[in-house]
Amino acid sequence: MLKLFKPTFKRVYVNMRSVLTSKKEKNVYQLGVTSKSSLNIVFIDPAIEGYKAGGDKVIYKQSEVIHQMSYHGVTSQILHPDNHRFKHTWFEHNAQLKESNILSVDSDFVIIPEVMVIPHAKMLASLGIRYGIYVQNGYSASIPLYVGSDEDLNAAYRNAEIILSISDDTSECIALAFPSEASKIQRIFYSVDSSKFKPHTQKENLITYMPRKLARHSDLVKFFLEHNLPSGWRLAPVHGLNEDGVAELLSRSKIFLSFSEFEGCPLPPVEAALAGNLVIGYTGEGAREYWTPPVFNLIDCGDVKNFVTKVLDSIKLLESKSQVYDTQCQSIREGLADRYSKLAEQNSLKQALDHIIHPSN
Repeated sequence: MLKLFKPTFKRVYVNMRSVLTSKKEKNVYQLGVTSKSSLNIVFIDPAIEGYKAGGDKVIYKQSEVIHQMSYHGVTSQILHPDNHRFKHTWFEHNAQLKESNILSVDSDFVIIPEVMVIPHAKMLASLGIRYGIYVQNGYSASIPLYVGSDEDLNAAYRNAEIILSISDDTSECIALAFPSEASKIQRIFYSVDSSKFKPHTQKENLITYMPRKLARHSDLVKFFLEHNLPSGWRLAPVHGLNEDGVAELLSRSKIFLSFSEFEGCPLPPVEAALAGNLVIGYTGEGAREYWTPPVFNLIDCGDVKNFVTKVLDSIKLLESKSQVYDTQCQSIREGLADRYSKLAEQNSLKQALDHIIHPSN
């Protein structure tokens, strides 16, 4: 069945499968006591060496935001239950890392990513640890069925106190899959640092894309484009870079090609747009909430010929240096920066914390 997934996902799934099943017969968590009187939000995250995913960056940054806000005294930590020494280093952060699987019934509230709810939800429930689920991709909510049953999955969501959702599309997916739990959904906004992802003063005739996403599609678009690009234009893959490297490359490019597929709220197109790119390609469904033309240009998944034509038309538009067009794009980018601002992120996290602190309200 796994042969249906693209190679990158297969590699990640093989690594993640050990996280899901390595100690399935034994609870990896233990009960302990704490002197803390305030709430501690523990975000569980799989430890996968060499894999750079926007979802990991989101929970690291949001754990950091919660800890720094100290809203009602709430603290937060990241826990890699299978490898306490692991931490992501490809982006800057000040997230607090939890170095043991010892949890307190009195103070800890655990947030489980949707891909790990089986068997972690059952383990936590058996110890009386309160938990919620963070769904960053509604289309990944079925992944735990590879290591468990429908009943296991339904029980995980039934016993969760809150279900965090990264996008409107993700909320709709959760409500479809678990209609009886729809009232638990809390929309969360991530933030993008617009002081880091911003246009370079000297833009280049670069077209950027991420080759790890739908490689067959990007290879075809690249193949047809290379025979038609105007002189001085070139393609540049965004691959193997840390966050600063990605921001620097996107700041210099003018067009970003999006090959998102079944994603909750894809981060790279937002970062690319704020860095001054026209974004052309697939929404992955989750990006529909921010996919506003003329900055964002929709291509139906698999429509390679139209993809290439739109890129070439956009190059002509950019070279025309239309003031009206530039003003429209700037207005959209300002709205995008507000939508995914630190303030919007903080406000959504505070609403979620209010629900966790006062579950009966």
